[in-house]
Amino acid sequence: MTPCTYEKIQALEAVTRLFFALNEAGVRYCHWKSNVRLDEALNGRTDLDLLVDPQDGPLFRQILREHQVKSLLAAPGKHYPGIENHLGYDAASGKLFHLHVHYQLVLGEQYVKNYHLPIEEEIFSSVCLPQGVLVPPPAVELVILCLRALLKYRDRDVVKDVFSIRSPGLPGHIREEIEWLWQHTTPEEVAEAVQQLNLVSEETVFAFLQVVLAETRDGWQMLWLRSQVRRALRPYQRHPRLWASLLYFRELWRQRQSRPRRKMTLCAGGRTLALIGADGAGKSTMCQLITDWLSWKLDVQLYYLGSKQPSRRSELLYLLFRAMRRGQRTVAGWLGQGSWLSQWLGQLRRIVRYSHHLSIGRDRLRRYRESRAKAQTTVVIYDRYPLAALLDGPKIYLNGHANRVGRLFAAAEQGIYRQISPPRHYLLLNVSPEISLQRKPDHDPTAVTAKAQFLTRFAAEMEGGDEQVNLLTINADLPFEEVERQLKTAVWQVL
Repeated sequence: MTPCTYEKIQALEAVTRLFFALNEAGVRYCHWKSNVRLDEALNGRTDLDLLVDPQDGPLFRQILREHQVKSLLAAPGKHYPGIENHLGYDAASGKLFHLHVHYQLVLGEQYVKNYHLPIEEEIFSSVCLPQGVLVPPPAVELVILCLRALLKYRDRDVVKDVFSIRSPGLPGHIREEIEWLWQHTTPEEVAEAVQQLNLVSEETVFAFLQVVLAETRDGWQMLWLRSQVRRALRPYQRHPRLWASLLYFRELWRQRQSRPRRKMTLCAGGRTLALIGADGAGKSTMCQLITDWLSWKLDVQLYYLGSKQPSRRSELLYLLFRAMRRGQRTVAGWLGQGSWLSQWLGQLRRIVRYSHHLSIGRDRLRRYRESRAKAQTTVVIYDRYPLAALLDGPKIYLNGHANRVGRLFAAAEQGIYRQISPPRHYLLLNVSPEISLQRKPDHDPTAVTAKAQFLTRFAAEMEGGDEQVNLLTINADLPFEEVERQLKTAVWQVL
């Protein structure tokens, strides 16, 4: 067969090191499909689809652990036999890469993957090594792609092609991949690959290729070819045809009912991460950046625990507080600050303000409880995690100790915040007061300095404190790109 030849590809450093280690260890694997996009896969823009010999599975997973590649659990409805998911991180670029690993060649229609084709040995025996990654010859990959495309061809695709409705039943990227593979092989090699795999007839494969390469929409021909493939592969079905259809529609219904759709999760369980820092550290920006970064493959939830997303109750209390403050100032201007009416309105205004702080605390506690319910399996990221009064913590005790009512409100507020337990990991974006004021020139220098001093004491206390809570410090004085790189590396360490 024609050797596997591809244009020179520049891969991520971590991916290059991983495949070098796999090759050196003699692990039997290959990147078995979608090699038209191998450059994208090696650079973390799409999945790396690997077929691995089950006998080499323990060695393969050991090498993954040595390269800090994390094991993932498939999303609900995406669990298939002999298939694993792993996520890696390239520190040089800050990119993630995903390994979609097959120990069996299980394929077929979406949500079911109803066929296990016992051709793994035939694939391993024909692989070659372009770009440092083992891949099957284009002819072998093309025959497998023909089978995959026909098995995924749905009844609705037949209708679309017969009546030329909307887009073609065969997706455009599949046509492009078939055309690309056809350019890298010959008809003789395709015929040889069909005989080597010994699954379907040459007539079926070449009839399908004729339809695809002619760029026609022959729904009846495609339906007939699909029936031929299903008949030939019947011995390799995982479920009877009717049961497979029922499974497909059941999962299709479940997927449409569940919004938003779940993604993969860490095998080791969920994580709780709180990004903390003084003004100008970039907490909210970095929280959103890390959430978007991990959400490529992982189930991630970002929870804002600040005061800028109040409930309707908190909004109304704040409006009432402002109205009473304005009313008291008006009365004081008329009757004097020491008048009984002005003092009475002042007391009432303080009670409303305390009630507002109490309501904000309840808002935070409600979002916190919602997050804890998801933290068993999901990566939860907190923005504005409450620490102290200066940093989104309880506020009433600062000036509420002067009278009995204030002390009662302060005790109630602190009781709320005591129910918010520390996260498993704090990520401190450590910014100096000077840089903080450069980035936030309108902020109070005294308050900025006080926040920085508090965080310095907090970090010192954490070093000798609870071993169940971890703190990692990132120098947020550095340029944005360097802070991003340090933060991603720190997050990867704690996942």
